[in-house]
Amino acid sequence: MNNLPTNVQDMDANQLTAFMSGTTNSSAPENTNELLPLLRINHQEEDDDGNELKKGLFVLDGKGIDKVYSKEVTFRALGDFMQYLHYDQDAQKTINRTIIHRMEDEPIDETGRLRCGRPVGKEFHALPDDQKKKYTGITCFRYLYGLVSYKGETATGETAQVIETPCLFRTKGASFLNFSDEVIKPAKAQNTPFQNVHSTLYNERMRNGGVTYFKSHFKPDFKKTVELSPSDIEVMKHIITLIKGVNDEVRRKYDASLKAIDQSSQDSALVDVVSG
Repeated sequence: MNNLPTNVQDMDANQLTAFMSGTTNSSAPENTNELLPLLRINHQEEDDDGNELKKGLFVLDGKGIDKVYSKEVTFRALGDFMQYLHYDQDAQKTINRTIIHRMEDEPIDETGRLRCGRPVGKEFHALPDDQKKKYTGITCFRYLYGLVSYKGETATGETAQVIETPCLFRTKGASFLNFSDEVIKPAKAQNTPFQNVHSTLYNERMRNGGVTYFKSHFKPDFKKTVELSPSDIEVMKHIITLIKGVNDEVRRKYDASLKAIDQSSQDSALVDVVSG
């Protein structure tokens, strides 16, 4: 279950690149409560101050960060992970989550199950629509940790710039596989780690009946690849440390849930013996 390296500070560039690409197994660093800013797609028509906003623009959102909006951004991914989240619409909060994991890892969750109870991808998509409704609110997100740069505007129309800022970009649904198809596969074909490739990140407006949503695309620039810098290495170590902090908490709840389930089973068995 322990899928993160224990000696993060001692890892070299090759080891970090392999781990962040999801190609190694191992175990974890120290905990921290610091979070990376979230690179997200704006779905609001106006901000808290009543300033008009355009939907579909990218914005970097985090503590102490002035929001700057842009149609396109330059993004260089350093890590590729996944996490299932169960969001309760009525309670307006996340009620369960798995560890942040790679493809080959077992996605244990806080209730002692896997994938927050949702069937594995192919099995889920093969289910009839009425059965899929049982898993409403349980979503598998792709977590792309990386660096973002762009020139845009604030909500009040002032020009501003974001330069090489560490962030987390989450994709799901129609956008989930695009990083694999548009960056990872062509990068492998050129024997280039995806961590060395800048991509232009943009959104395609989609419609499904009366619902409008945005599909994110990556346009990699293989003519201007870069090597990992000492700063990149430190960012990658920090990202692994952040993931470790989340996963340790999930594992504690997972173990506690299994213990409670086991105790409940023992109590039931004892009742059956006494009743019999």
